[in-house]
Amino acid sequence: MHVPHDPPTAEAAEAERLTALRWYAVLDTPPEAAFDRLASLAARLFRAPVALVSLTDEHRQWFKARVGVDLQEIDNSLSFCPNTVALRDVYVVPDAAVDPRFADNPLVVGEPHLRFYAGAPLMTPDGHALGTVCVMDTAARAALTPDERATLQDLADLVVSELELRRALTGKQRSEQLRDASLQSALDAVIVMDGNGRIEEWNLAAERLFGWSRSEALGQVLGSLIIPEPLRDAHRRGMARYLESGERVVMGRRVEVPGLHRDGHVFPCELAITPCTVQGEQLFTAYLRDLTEVKAAQEALTTSHNLLQAVVEGVPVGVFVKDLHGRYMMINETGAAHIGRPAADILGQDDHALFPDVTASGASSRDRHVMTTGETLEYEVTDLMPDGTHRTFHSTKRVYRDSHGEILGLIGAVKDITERKAAEALVQERNVDLERRVRARTQDVEAAQEEMLRRLARAAELRDDATGEHIQRVAQTAAGLARHLGLDEDAVRLIEQAAPLHDLGKIGVPDAVLLKPGRLTPEEFELIKTHTLLGARLLQNSTSELVRAAHEIALTHHERWDGAGYPHGLAGEGIPLFGRIVAVADVLDALTSERPYKAAWTLDAAVREIQAQAGRQFDPQVVAALLEYVAEHRLAG
Repeated sequence: MHVPHDPPTAEAAEAERLTALRWYAVLDTPPEAAFDRLASLAARLFRAPVALVSLTDEHRQWFKARVGVDLQEIDNSLSFCPNTVALRDVYVVPDAAVDPRFADNPLVVGEPHLRFYAGAPLMTPDGHALGTVCVMDTAARAALTPDERATLQDLADLVVSELELRRALTGKQRSEQLRDASLQSALDAVIVMDGNGRIEEWNLAAERLFGWSRSEALGQVLGSLIIPEPLRDAHRRGMARYLESGERVVMGRRVEVPGLHRDGHVFPCELAITPCTVQGEQLFTAYLRDLTEVKAAQEALTTSHNLLQAVVEGVPVGVFVKDLHGRYMMINETGAAHIGRPAADILGQDDHALFPDVTASGASSRDRHVMTTGETLEYEVTDLMPDGTHRTFHSTKRVYRDSHGEILGLIGAVKDITERKAAEALVQERNVDLERRVRARTQDVEAAQEEMLRRLARAAELRDDATGEHIQRVAQTAAGLARHLGLDEDAVRLIEQAAPLHDLGKIGVPDAVLLKPGRLTPEEFELIKTHTLLGARLLQNSTSELVRAAHEIALTHHERWDGAGYPHGLAGEGIPLFGRIVAVADVLDALTSERPYKAAWTLDAAVREIQAQAGRQFDPQVVAALLEYVAEHRLAG
């Protein structure tokens, strides 16, 4: 059933007409003899002083050919022709001076005082009126007879035929120019030859490829120009066989052949020959491409692949590649040995086809994680193997991508560490046993060392304290002070063990001075002070933490916070903390103990005296800790 369509609007129709006009590409072109002849013929046939071949644009009437006027164009508002274009038929104005549509037209009332107009539309094959062929006179005339109207339309149709021919020729020229441009800009050598193999076309790429210019190559036999001597007979036989039987051996396929350069060197080419018939003549088009760089790249790729394969096969770990479905695409011999199958039997299979379910499920889960997140995964796992044994592996998996960054699969590297893990476990077990033995031995040594140091301290103390309880009281007080200062229990225990050695140097002080009941002379006091240096000397250069702590205490427990102490006059926090703690503990016990030369002080009196010396003789923080320590013991007591 035919469905009628609404006719286009006037605006749409005019737009289509203007598009058709521009398609002919004739506006504003130079004069052409064919159109000039038709304008002259119209003027003679109708004995008119003015004849035009005109084209109607949006705003103007442009004359492709003209007789009797010098104008190239006029505005549409002045022209008679737009009426002919709109009517799409022969249009006649016998006397414009009496026609109300044109009586006041400037071309009628003024020069050239036109009276008569007759125009025929230039109708294209698809029904568009491009302009007119028109004749005009300065005198009024009778209307045209039917024969005259037909003659005028025939002239218009001849103009359209010329326009069509012109467009066809222009299109042909453009097509030929495009062909030539394509031929000459082609990156491949394009060679056209006849049935005898003689060259009829030779583009710029062929000149570059073979070294012969186009003028040198045209007319030459292709085989003798670019085909190496040993292959020329085969080339001639192939051409002849095709011409005789149409059998295609090379035709229509891309093949690799050697090419001969003008300078004599032979290089690899890709050749494709396509037969065609032009005006009954059999021609052949050959397309040739230099494969020198391609072959070099292929060789480099092959070398690189072989090197990579050698490296992959040479490493002592299993290396494999899987696709997005978890199928093995590549695996080296080490990896295949882990599975226990030849590589050829593994390729294309997934883990579920190769391993027990528990092993395959774990591997598949890790594969999905890597290929979903793009993360690299490194882990150790103990797997049940196809032969029923358990093996431990260190494995790394990472994705590989295409040139656009899309994940294509994963690459894995796996190393069997079963024996190493067993050896590590054995070594760990032996180390634990050895450490146990060493600890036991160390504890024995430390106990013996502590016992020896206690006896040494007691030996020194017994020279002026028959009971030897002073060193123990100092040790206990020093430990309590350290605890109230916030030291950890290891430090508290260390100072408690080291404090008894604070007066070890008294071993070297003469009894007459050490046990003197009265006040010491300045000389005797200087001798007493040497016990700090002597004790430090006896304890120096030890690797034992306990002995090093005892050395520090023996040397510094008589230093003062204000720098007036001995033996080095250290001050403030320049005095080691252990020395500052033992200084307070030593003085406290000395004040509260009876000596041959003095009576014992009460604890409160001794604490008040020490508190009074805070910031002068003693570290204020240690004195504060003493107050807390004494208060704590009173509450407990």
